[in-house]
Amino acid sequence: MYQRFISWFRSVTDKPWIMWFLGAVAFFESVIFPIPVDIFTFTLAAAHPKKWLRYGTVATVWSVLGAVFGYLLGAYLFDVFGHDLIAFYGYEDQFLKVTQLFDGSVFLVMFTSAFTPIPYKVFTVAGGAVGVPLFPFIIASILGRGLRFFAETYIPYRFGERTGKVLIKNVNRFTLVLGILVVAYLVLRYTLI
Repeated sequence: MYQRFISWFRSVTDKPWIMWFLGAVAFFESVIFPIPVDIFTFTLAAAHPKKWLRYGTVATVWSVLGAVFGYLLGAYLFDVFGHDLIAFYGYEDQFLKVTQLFDGSVFLVMFTSAFTPIPYKVFTVAGGAVGVPLFPFIIASILGRGLRFFAETYIPYRFGERTGKVLIKNVNRFTLVLGILVVAYLVLRYTLI
C-alpha cells in the first residue's frame, strides 16, 4: 500500500495543487499526521530539482505553522484530548522524555527535535503542554525544520534523483546524522570561540 501511495504521489508532482498538498502535509505532520513530510519533499525535489528552494520553503513555513498549532493544542486542549492523542500513537514514553528535556534549553530541544527519530508532533504538543516560552520555540523550529527541509530538497537537486530515492528509504538515519553533524558543529563553534 505504501509503495502504491508513493507511486501515485510521483504521478501527481506536476499538478497545480501539489504545493498546497505539501503545505498541508507539513502542517499536519507537526500535529497529528503519522507520515513524515520528508517523503514528499524528497519526491518533489527528485521530480523537479530546480524547484528545491520552493519545496524547502513551503515545507518549512507550513511545518512551523503546524508546530505553533500543536503548541497551542498542547497549551489549551491537552487535558481535553492530548492524552488520548499521545496514547493513540503510542508515544507516551517519548512524550514523558520530551517534557523532561524541556527543563533544559527550549531552543536546543526544539532545534534538535528537527533531526531526531522522535516524531516532531511529540515536541510541539509537549512544548505547549508544559508551557515553554513560545519565542525560542518558534525560532528554533524555523531554523531546525528549515535546515532539515532545505537539506532534503537540495540533495536531489545537487546529486540527482537516485540519491534522493536512497535517502527516502533511510530518512530517519539521514536526519539523525544531519542532526549530529549540526549539533557537533555548533558545540565546536561555540566552545572554541
